[in-house]
Amino acid sequence: MSGERRREKLLEILRNAKSPISGAKLAENLAVSRQVVVQDIALLRAQNQEITSTCRGYIMKKDSPCKRIFKV
Repeated sequence: MSGERRREKLLEILRNAKSPISGAKLAENLAVSRQVVVQDIALLRAQNQEITSTCRGYIMKKDSPCKRIFKV
């Protein structure tokens, strides 16, 4: 699998995730090392993808359907 295709698959996995996914789990799903996943995440972040790393893994910021409006 090419690097570009792998990063597309990585984005697809993160977009569909309801909770954080560990780098090890992503590496297992993509059949690469965890370090490759870390490098791919860095490249995706450089392309302005909003990927957050937590102590439990990676997750993408989702647009909230609710917005707060403060009236003064």
